[in-house]
Amino acid sequence: MTGIIWAAGATALAVAVFLLWLGLRAQKRVNPVGNEALVGDTGMVRRTNGFRKRVVIEVRGEYWWSRLQGGGSVSPGEEVRITGLDTDDMVLIIEPAGRG
Repeated sequence: MTGIIWAAGATALAVAVFLLWLGLRAQKRVNPVGNEALVGDTGMVRRTNGFRKRVVIEVRGEYWWSRLQGGGSVSPGEEVRITGLDTDDMVLIIEPAGRG
C-alpha cells in the first residue's frame, strides 16, 4: 500500500514540475503584437483607387490602407505580402506575393 502512495506522489510531483516548466517557458517567449505582427502576412487587394493612390487590402478580415513598395501596380483580387509599416501615415507597405 505504501508503494502505491509513493508512486502516486512521484507522479503528481513529475506532473507539477512539467507544468511549471511549461509555464516558465511560455513567459520567456516574446510574441509580436499590434501592427508589427502583420509584417510577413499576406493579404488580398480589394480596391486600387484609394486616397493618394493608396491600395486597400484585406488582412485577417480587416481592411487596411497600404502602398506599394517601389511603385508598380496591382489589381483587385491579387495577393500581396506585407513588408513593412509606415508609422507616419499608418499604412502598410506591400509588394505582390509572387515577387521576392
